[in-house]
Amino acid sequence: MRAMKNIVILISGRGSNMEAVVRAAQAEQWPARIAAVISNKADAGGLQFAQAHGIPTAVVANKDFASRAEFDAALQKTIAACAS
Repeated sequence: MRAMKNIVILISGRGSNMEAVVRAAQAEQWPARIAAVISNKADAGGLQFAQAHGIPTAVVANKDFASRAEFDAALQKTIAACAS
């Protein structure tokens, strides 16, 4: 038996690639769970799609951080929390 994988998807807009991944995972019954969708923009349209499909969402806005390193650290922490 294969272990279930957790997938966290990052988007910044409509999330058309994320939609394709979600649909394929469901249709093909991947041994994976879409654990979360994270965006750097609170108004990203793809967040609504994810929520409508019961996928948890989060926003980590790069503009909220003084440096790229701080943003990356916050993003990494959010990903880890969602994937566990």
